[in-house]
Amino acid sequence: MYILMMVISLSLSVLILKGLSFDKGIYNDKGVKSLSGLRCLLAAIVAFSHVAHYLYSIDHDWIYNKDYFSWFSEGNFFVNAGKFGVLIFFMISAFLFYRLIYSEKYSTSGLFTSRVKRIVPMFWFTGFVVFTIGAFNGELPDQLTTLKDFVMWMLFVGNYHIGDFNTSAVNAGVEWTLRIEWLLYASIPLVYYLNILTKRKHTTTLVLGSIAAIFAVGYGIRLNSQSYCDPRPVLGFATGFFCYRYASLLAPLKESKPAAALCVFLAAFSLLFTSNALFYLFFFASLSIIFAVACSGNSIFGILENRILMSIGEVSYSLYLMHGIVLYFMKKIPVFYLKESWLSCLLFCTVFFVVSFSLSKLTYLYIEKPFMKFKFRKPSLPFTPPPAAGM
Repeated sequence: MYILMMVISLSLSVLILKGLSFDKGIYNDKGVKSLSGLRCLLAAIVAFSHVAHYLYSIDHDWIYNKDYFSWFSEGNFFVNAGKFGVLIFFMISAFLFYRLIYSEKYSTSGLFTSRVKRIVPMFWFTGFVVFTIGAFNGELPDQLTTLKDFVMWMLFVGNYHIGDFNTSAVNAGVEWTLRIEWLLYASIPLVYYLNILTKRKHTTTLVLGSIAAIFAVGYGIRLNSQSYCDPRPVLGFATGFFCYRYASLLAPLKESKPAAALCVFLAAFSLLFTSNALFYLFFFASLSIIFAVACSGNSIFGILENRILMSIGEVSYSLYLMHGIVLYFMKKIPVFYLKESWLSCLLFCTVFFVVSFSLSKLTYLYIEKPFMKFKFRKPSLPFTPPPAAGM
């Protein structure tokens, strides 16, 4: 029922946003259009996974953790929904940025300047919002410890606590993925220059080696840090690389309706089938196929090229960081309205989506976009054709 609730509430919110001309000022049809629509769905499913957790926990004890196991059930949706979005987001990042190792115009300073302008301002904005909430709640008593924790957190190396304040209670703890993204960006210069030194004869080996190193670091963070980290989505970097590397072989999938139908089936299957332990490999394989079809330009029966979905995809980074804050304030609504009422929960989810999308548009226009344009032009990352598949 929660999957149906997600589909209906997302559809209703899209209709509402269409009536409000949500796409005005943010619609972008450049690049692979299907990936813009895909980013919307990924951010939405991550956001809904946190809403579903909250709504379910009103009437039930939460049991859907790492120890939960069921072959095929709605319970797996609670476990897999967030993983679904994160894994394919990592595939998109690799697809976009591994092309730089083939570029003759690559610049390490340009890469990091663009990433800092793209990622840091919005993260710091939400960080200050979270800090303000903690201060208002009186959970930041020790000034020195609080300041240290806050600075570390804002530099992506802290944990989920600023003093006694649990930041994940406000922003849903989503920043752990940004640490992994920074490891990807840090690995690209190393791969690029080693690739030149080896006369581009071992590109695939170098890329896969760097991915293995990122996985190892992520695993180390998981074992030795107080903050959450799941290294498994790092496997998505390999999918993104190969999809870029062999883009010409995937091109015929662009107009394939059977491939689109397969994606719909695999999406439902991967959300409902267990991803526990080694079964994560089935989850990974299913999502890799979905991404391969989407990055070919296949719109999945036109869904991924819907103008509103593409516009939401354009602001997906803001949505990723803002949805937890929206949910934090919506949790203040008295729960008796939501107890045992499917329609009330549906209304709650619809309002959540509309508010989250709308605020994300504002933060994109007035925080993200100005900083991306500040002093330096935003790199367009043109599609650099990979070498022949045999190399």
